[in-house]
Amino acid sequence: MKARNRSNALLLELLIVVAFFMLASTTLLQVFSAARQQSARAEQLSEAAVEAQNIADQLYAVKDGETLLKNLGFEQKDTEWKRADGEFQVTVTRSLENEEQGVLVRQTVRVTDISGKTLIELPCSCWQEVLRHE
Repeated sequence: MKARNRSNALLLELLIVVAFFMLASTTLLQVFSAARQQSARAEQLSEAAVEAQNIADQLYAVKDGETLLKNLGFEQKDTEWKRADGEFQVTVTRSLENEEQGVLVRQTVRVTDISGKTLIELPCSCWQEVLRHE
C-alpha cells in the first residue's frame, strides 16, 4: 500500500511540474509574440516617419510643389494630394496665403496605415517672395 501511495504522489508531483512548465511556456510565447508585434509596429512607424520627412524636405526645397507631387506619383483630389504606397497612404494638403510681399505655402504631410489611422503628420511651410519688376 505504501508503494502505491508513493507512486501516486510521484505521479501527482510530475503532473504539477508538467502543468507548471506548460504555463511558463505559454506565458513566454505570449511575451515573445507581443514583442514581435511591437517591433513590427515600430518598424512601420519608422518607415512612415522617413517617408513623410523625405516628402516634406522635397516640398520645402522646390518652388513648384504641384509639379513635384505629380512627379512623385500623387493624384490631386480637391486641396489634397494622395498616393498609396503599399501599407501606407501619403496625403499632402496644400494651402496658399497670398500677401503683398509674397505667398506663404502651408503644407501638411500625413502618412496613414491601411486602416486609416494616422501614423505621422508633419507641417511644412515655406515663404515664396514675389519678384517685382520696376
